[in-house]
Amino acid sequence: MFRQPCALNAQRHARLRLRAGSGFAHAAGLHMAALMQPELVRAGAIYPIVFVEDRDNDTFRPMALLGLQPGENVFVDAAGRWCASYIPAVVRAYPFALARAHRPDRFTVCIDAGSELFSDTEGTPLFDAAELPTAALEAAQAHLGELWRLQRQTDAFVRALAERNLFTPLTVRVLRGGQALEVAGAYVVNEQRLDGLSDERLFALRRQGWLGSIYAHLGSLLQMERLEAAPERAHGGR
Repeated sequence: MFRQPCALNAQRHARLRLRAGSGFAHAAGLHMAALMQPELVRAGAIYPIVFVEDRDNDTFRPMALLGLQPGENVFVDAAGRWCASYIPAVVRAYPFALARAHRPDRFTVCIDAGSELFSDTEGTPLFDAAELPTAALEAAQAHLGELWRLQRQTDAFVRALAERNLFTPLTVRVLRGGQALEVAGAYVVNEQRLDGLSDERLFALRRQGWLGSIYAHLGSLLQMERLEAAPERAHGGR
């Protein structure tokens, strides 16, 4: 989704302006979208949710599957409209994103410098004459700040699942229009291991409010049928 990601800098991007945009053509090739733990219940009613391994940070990430092959997003139509009732927060944040800073309690605001939503001549400035954030940038920063808070909550959620050895690999193989498609490298929660947890370890998940997210993930795997269908039929989440 990001063609030219870079950290936002007041000096370097002093003239940058944000143009109005309402479509999601930029996400037409987005195969997966990261989710935050509080999103799982809402997103699980539409998208299959899997976990992918983030080796760089020694963790897992919950992801909404948007298509069965790289470059495919069956939830964005030819007009650039998102054809589902819920859009993941990281997609809504575009053309902004957050990145981890060197300090664990800080994040860096990043932009897609290659996005058509940015211009040096049209739109709302990101910085004023004193190189301070304008209201438009402050709104984006507030959204990213909330995402950062939810990301740390999500980190704790997946860490608890990993510590209980609940992840198991999942490979999805389907036949669509005579073409064999495969989704590999995904993980799901193993229901047998979940059911086999001691009362104490299970209650700890419940006390954190995470059981609902776990069962939302498991139930969401039934949504795989939407992706197995031809793309024009996969917009049942409208």
